Amino acid sequence: MSFDDKNQEFELILKTSVGDEVLKNSDTVLVKFGPKRNGIVSSWLNGGYNEDLSAVFNHQLSQENINKYEEGGILGFLNDLSSKFYNDLDLRSDKISGLITSADMDYYSIACEKYRDIEVMAIATAGVRVNAVSAGDKASYYEINDEYDFDINEHDDNFSNKPGTINVILLINSRLSESSLLLAEMIATEAKTVALRDLMTASNYSNDIATGTGTDGIAIFSNLDSENSIENMSTHAKIGELIANAVKAAIKECLAKLQWLTPTYQLNALVRLDRYQYNLDDFYENFLTDFIDIKSEEDKKEFIVSLIEVSKNPELVANVSLIIHLLDQYRYGLLSKKTVLKVSNSILENQLNKDEWTSMRLLLEYIVKNQLD
Repeated sequence: MSFDDKNQEFELILKTSVGDEVLKNSDTVLVKFGPKRNGIVSSWLNGGYNEDLSAVFNHQLSQENINKYEEGGILGFLNDLSSKFYNDLDLRSDKISGLITSADMDYYSIACEKYRDIEVMAIATAGVRVNAVSAGDKASYYEINDEYDFDINEHDDNFSNKPGTINVILLINSRLSESSLLLAEMIATEAKTVALRDLMTASNYSNDIATGTGTDGIAIFSNLDSENSIENMSTHAKIGELIANAVKAAIKECLAKLQWLTPTYQLNALVRLDRYQYNLDDFYENFLTDFIDIKSEEDKKEFIVSLIEVSKNPELVANVSLIIHLLDQYRYGLLSKKTVLKVSNSILENQLNKDEWTSMRLLLEYIVKNQLD
């Protein structure tokens, strides 16, 4: 099997305090372990719990390689990839596991958290623009006996199987049992969700804040050589705090680097409203014409320009966010429709009554109406 004609020579990024080597080439970040490590990996290749792996990788898929693994199967692709690493780095291919993603490896991030004798390092790549999802959103496919049915939501174009991934490799310098590693994975997953919540990352499949993407991966390894054994893994424990903060920091930095997803980018009313996936044609044709005379495409363009011009005003964003939060609480069953409508109308009439905000007020009225109908 041939791989893309890129620079495949690995360079040492750093060496951890316990001797793990973090290496990188143009499309892969790889951790070559010290003598004794145990860990869990969400991978088709030597996945699950393992005590004799020599390395774990995070590999960026090109479109060419996506086509190859779709033709020959993901496990075959990963086996070929691990054989290549065996040749390049003198690693046994049956002692390697790894994750795959479409995210650019040049935008990886490393975050380290320390407290006394405990050290936690998170190495992440992240992309959420096309595949962000909230746990419980409608599924994209149904699988039984290795056969896939992608037509379960055939009437909604949003439910296509799109690429997009958050991958995290977590290195812990202390010794953890198998059950503690699973608890560490739970904490890391919660931390990923917090990172997306902090950035108000929209799901591409519903009106909710995303909790991840549909293809996320994780690998967590501890040091079996360590004299420090940790058995009580929880968010109450200091190590749980370190894991969560390392994962959050790494994911947020990745999203800022690769997709400019930052607090500054999110300070935009249109970005905040994007997760409602409103129908602009319906808005123009069946709602806006009751308030504004829209006769041509040029009139539409003028209206859109007015929305864009005011969308980054902090006061406006704050008021839009209040209405969004009310709609969320209605959807979760925490507030009644009557209450949400009354308070939303009060905000629209009293806080968004400036002439220059008319376009945004009308768009909000349309969204509130559709969400509460």
